[in-house]
Amino acid sequence: MESGVNSDRKGKINPLVIVLFAGIVIGFYGIYKIYKGYESQNWPTTQGKIIKSRIAGAKRIIGRRAFIKYEYFVSGNRYVSSQISYTLIIGDYSGAIEILREYPEGKTVTVYYNPDNLMDAVLKTEISGRISWLFILSVLAIILGLRGLRWQ
Repeated sequence: MESGVNSDRKGKINPLVIVLFAGIVIGFYGIYKIYKGYESQNWPTTQGKIIKSRIAGAKRIIGRRAFIKYEYFVSGNRYVSSQISYTLIIGDYSGAIEILREYPEGKTVTVYYNPDNLMDAVLKTEISGRISWLFILSVLAIILGLRGLRWQ
């Protein structure tokens, strides 16, 4: 009878391990985004044009986000991107509206493009303080995972 109980436990993954793993992944994702944000500050620039500027996402106000699409040319080749920044996190409707006002359709913009991958481009290179939420979430998930595993 005892071996049946142990075999049931072996096949199950502890949810706290998943929380711990998620915290680690979120932390590395945040580090990657900050690295790309700093890297983009040294990229060459070109002129681009906003070709689409609208609200996308859920039908309710919560979960709506700004969708910006722009085109730019490098060495005579046309590229299209929708990446505004690597570190900008817009968490509310008013933030999305602010981005739409900053980047209306038809506006000429400065595009920072990756010289090693011309399809990789951003409109903003500054490091947003809102990226810190990724690290706060990461640390909380790691603490919860470690403490929960310790209590078992």
